[in-house]
Amino acid sequence: MELRLVNISLTILLIQTFLIGGCSNPSNGFTAEEVVFKNNFDGAILSGTLTKPIGKDKFPVAILISGAGQQDRDETVYGHKPFKVLAEFLSNNGIGILRYDDRGVGGSKGNVWNATLEVQARDAYAGIRYLKTRKDIDIQSIGIIGHSFGAMQGTILASKYPDISFLVMLGGIGIPWSENHIKADRLSNKLKGESDEIIEAGSQLLEPLLKAMRSMPANQEYQISRNTLVKITENWQASLTGKAKTKIEEFTKSNPDFWIKNIAEEYATPIYISFAKYEPSEYLSKIQCPVLSIIGEKDVQVIPGNNAAIENALESGGNNNYKVITPKDINHLFQKCETGLISEYETIEEDFNLNVMIEISEWINENVSR
Repeated sequence: MELRLVNISLTILLIQTFLIGGCSNPSNGFTAEEVVFKNNFDGAILSGTLTKPIGKDKFPVAILISGAGQQDRDETVYGHKPFKVLAEFLSNNGIGILRYDDRGVGGSKGNVWNATLEVQARDAYAGIRYLKTRKDIDIQSIGIIGHSFGAMQGTILASKYPDISFLVMLGGIGIPWSENHIKADRLSNKLKGESDEIIEAGSQLLEPLLKAMRSMPANQEYQISRNTLVKITENWQASLTGKAKTKIEEFTKSNPDFWIKNIAEEYATPIYISFAKYEPSEYLSKIQCPVLSIIGEKDVQVIPGNNAAIENALESGGNNNYKVITPKDINHLFQKCETGLISEYETIEEDFNLNVMIEISEWINENVSR
C-alpha cells in the first residue's frame, strides 16, 4: 500500500475518533463506531454500527431498518451487503447512518418469536432515542430509511412521532400487505412462464389464507392459528384439478413438507399475522414529515403500483412534501436487473445501484434542514 502524508489536523482527528471507540479509513470520508442500545419496552438489546461523516460538527442521521426475516446490520442476502454499501455511501455524502442487527442476530438479543411488526418498530425507535443522546449529530434532523418490511415500520413510527424529520421508503407498500402479496405472487409466476392455471391456483390458496389471518385476534395461540391455516391448505390441495393438480402434486412429491411447513405453519406466526393486518394508508395519511418512496420498476415483491397508493395516502393527510420514484430496470434489492425475479438476485454483481443511492443522498440533503 502506498504511504501518504496527511496534515496534522487530520491525523489528530483520526486518532481521536479511534480512541472514542470507532474506526476509520482516511481514504473514506466517514468513521465507523460500534454502538449498543436497548428497547425498554421488552428489554431487547440491539447492536449496531454508526457511520459518521468526517469533518462535520453537526449532520443529519438516519436509522436503517431492514426487510423481513432476521437480518444482520448489513442486510446480508444472496452474498450482497446492501445496507453496508448504502450506509457508507451516505456517510461519505454528509449523512450519518445507524444500522443494527435484528434481535436474535449477530450482537443483538431479544425475544424473536413475538417480534411482530409493531415490536420491531419499537426496536427501531429505541435506536432513534439513542441517537438523540448523541452530542455529535443534529438531533433535530433524525430520520428513517426503511427497506420493505422496514419501510412498513417506518410508516408506523413517522405517523406516531412528529420529531422524526424524514422517511425514505425503499420498496415500501401503499396497498394492504395481503393485496400486494397476492398481486406480487401473480406477477412473479407470470414472469417465470407459469400457466394461467398455476397462477390462479396460487391465488386460490393465498386469498383464503390471508383473509383468515386478517381476522385472527392478535394474541391468538399459535396452535389455533396453525390449525386453521393447515385446514385451508389441505382443502386447497384437495380442490385442485387439471394441469394445476398434476403440476402441484409433482412439486409436492419432491417437497412433501412445503405447503404445511413453509406456508401454513410459517404464516401462522405472530410476525406474519401482523403483516396481514397492516393497512399502510392508516399510517401514511398521518405522516407530515418529508417522504421519499422508491420502488424499482422490476420489483416483483412490492409491485410498482404501490407508489400511486403511497402518493394518494400522503395527499389525503395533507402532506405535499413527498417524492415517488420508479427507477427503470431496478429490482427489490435495488440492483440493476433483467427480470426482477428473486432467482436473479445472486447472479447480479451490484450490491446497491449507484444512481439510486445518489437519489437518496441528494433528496435527504435537500429536504432536511441543518
